Amino acid sequence: MLEQVTATATQYVFLPSDEEKRELFTNDDVERFATDEFCRYELIGGEIIVSTAPRYIHQLLATRIVLEFGDYLKKNSIGYILTTPGLILSEFDGVIPDLIFISHERRDEILNEADGKFHGAPEIVIEILSPGRVNARRDLQIKRELYEIFQVPEYWAVKTQQKEIEVFRLGKGSEIYTENQILTTSFLPKFKLKIKQLFAD
Repeated sequence: MLEQVTATATQYVFLPSDEEKRELFTNDDVERFATDEFCRYELIGGEIIVSTAPRYIHQLLATRIVLEFGDYLKKNSIGYILTTPGLILSEFDGVIPDLIFISHERRDEILNEADGKFHGAPEIVIEILSPGRVNARRDLQIKRELYEIFQVPEYWAVKTQQKEIEVFRLGKGSEIYTENQILTTSFLPKFKLKIKQLFAD
């Protein structure tokens, strides 16, 4: 279950009972048996989610976003844009988002040298939605709530069919960027992502 815990700051963590723990998978379990290189194994609340290789439009949008970030970061060396990194958020939560932006400082804080994964949240997480209600529920509800629980400052949901990006900012709700708008973020000063150009045929 998700419970609110008050310490020096309020945070939310997944706290299964001892009985529940026996029925849940951990990141160590996933590491042992997730050997299919063509599938992505993620863990949310101790339950495994498996997804297959993305479609063309998914890969195209990911490439374009990486190029936009890459151009900016060449001139402003403040961090990295990374594809499909491992994020370990708790013993029972480990995901592989499509893209993340992480600053140099945050990388040094949460990168685990032993397993090469990030144990914590980067500044920006980006998921590119695949078609279908199941995929939409996973990315717009389940993952959105997960990223909020673990304090991801910005979560970008790239909606391929609607040709828009919904940006969820922690504690500030969401904002939808459509065709004639430009997406900006406080984590990348003067960065501008033109939505129409991103989704151009």
